[in-house]
Amino acid sequence: MSWLPRATAPALVLVLLGCGPARIDLEPASVQLHARGQSAVVHATPRATSGEPRPRDTCKWSSSDERVASVTGARHNEAEVTANGHGRAVLRCEVSGVVAEAPVTVTLVARLAVTPTRLDLSLRDDAAPTALAVEAIDAEGRPVRGRPVVTRCQDEAVCRGDARGQVWPVGAGTTRVTIAVDGVEAELPVRVLEARSAAARPRRLRVSPVEQLTAPAR
Repeated sequence: MSWLPRATAPALVLVLLGCGPARIDLEPASVQLHARGQSAVVHATPRATSGEPRPRDTCKWSSSDERVASVTGARHNEAEVTANGHGRAVLRCEVSGVVAEAPVTVTLVARLAVTPTRLDLSLRDDAAPTALAVEAIDAEGRPVRGRPVVTRCQDEAVCRGDARGQVWPVGAGTTRVTIAVDGVEAELPVRVLEARSAAARPRRLRVSPVEQLTAPAR
């Protein structure tokens, strides 16, 4: 029976070595999401001790906090990470007890700070917009940079907004402007005063266009 250890020991070693990868590489190594419902794809590559890929190994994906980010397996060793709420989570890929992790950061805008709090505009000969100072702030009170600011006026006969955080005067009157960043909104009152020269103001018709068309020729 002395031959048994010699015959079984190498086979046992081969079985142990074949149980799983030596490591798992994730690409990208971290994920940053900036809006609820936004998603990103992460690819896992299980590798042997030699560094060679092991394509037959399949990840079991999970998230440390589903309230922040959820994960679903999209294709073989690819996962789709979706933002659910503000905060941080860890994406995990596990193959035969070997685990790789990637941090996931979801930064959502919680409120807006807008300056000024009231907008007084003058309608002049050369139309020019007024830019608002808008600061987006997350749930932890930190500023959120690089988000587009969209403005729109409730009465576009008085003013109009744009996708640059500006307000354009259109006609004398009062209305309100809505400022939006990533679905979070703020409002402020707007007043537009007539300041155009007489030459730049639209001419008033003494008779209606219909009367002009139906008037008898002289």
